[in-house]
Amino acid sequence: MRMMFAARAMDNMAGGVERMIVAIMNEMARRGHDVALFSWDREAAEAFYPLDPRVRWYKLNLGNPASKAGFGLRLRRARRVRRLVREFAPEVIAGFQGGAFRAMWLYTLGLGVPVIAAERTAPSLYDHASTERNRRIELFSFRFAKAITVQFDRYRAGYPGYLQHKIVETPNPVPEAERHATPDAPGADGRFTLLSVGRLGYQKNFQVLLAAFERLAPRFPDWDLRIVGEGEDRAQLESIVTNSSQLAGRVFLPGATRDIAAEYVGAQLFCLPSRWEGFPNALAEALAHGLPSVGFEECSGVPDLIENGRSGTLATGMNEPDSLAQALSVPMADAGLRKAQGRSAVLTMRQYRPEECFDRWEQVLVQAVPT
Repeated sequence: MRMMFAARAMDNMAGGVERMIVAIMNEMARRGHDVALFSWDREAAEAFYPLDPRVRWYKLNLGNPASKAGFGLRLRRARRVRRLVREFAPEVIAGFQGGAFRAMWLYTLGLGVPVIAAERTAPSLYDHASTERNRRIELFSFRFAKAITVQFDRYRAGYPGYLQHKIVETPNPVPEAERHATPDAPGADGRFTLLSVGRLGYQKNFQVLLAAFERLAPRFPDWDLRIVGEGEDRAQLESIVTNSSQLAGRVFLPGATRDIAAEYVGAQLFCLPSRWEGFPNALAEALAHGLPSVGFEECSGVPDLIENGRSGTLATGMNEPDSLAQALSVPMADAGLRKAQGRSAVLTMRQYRPEECFDRWEQVLVQAVPT
């Protein structure tokens, strides 16, 4: 089967969306399908995550994918997209996130190729980072999707009734970890690490984690905070750390890494302070590596993965440093609890075995093609 996956930008993008696109494409290629990636990138773009050489990458190479295009550029893009799509001749296209879906649906009108809307976040996104107008546009456009993939079935309730019959649950695959953390024991330097992983941006909300850790630092002098990732908030986060006597020398921002497993294995506790998620990959990976985890109970995706009291702790509310500090303090003070929760965390993630998750994706793609 010939399948095309579309994403706005892939050039050196180290996010969870890009990781999942690559993982799905690589697996579909391994299973014998003809797979292509389409993106708005320039010709020199390179993927951050290893891409199977059997995956053909079509790069639009017209304008800046991060900038809004004028009418003339859109017209030129439409012509090139149609030419490239005809060249590969896919039987189905999966547009990852609303913008890529809408563009591919519009650009390929009349070509007879079904287009899937691959949602990678929860409907609660619109409560934090968009407008009512954008929400209406997106939901209206989904009327034309062959299917809408969501990461947890309970997200179905966040969509209008006229879309719910199109919705299919496709959780992200979570590979079983080869190594596990030892959350009850300090690192080689005798210190404990509270780890967080994600893009340094508005969604991940690391400012509230810094505020919570600032409250905890005097009480837990043998703990450090390590935030792994890169993004537009780096300067602000560094300024907060530098200007706080409690955080300076206790908080580290090492940037992005290709060996994320080493970060999980070297930590004793994980925290994801996000405002919203879809399927929080970093949280799932931390749990799979045996790290007890903490997050806000009102953050979509977090209570779907953390079993409160069993594999981690849920902080009440949202974006509240006092609540987050209280939730973190419980496992930070109890090595035995961290050990028990870490063991449970490994078991809870086995329901997201990659083979089963890829089976669901393959089924969605195959069933979208008219017989």
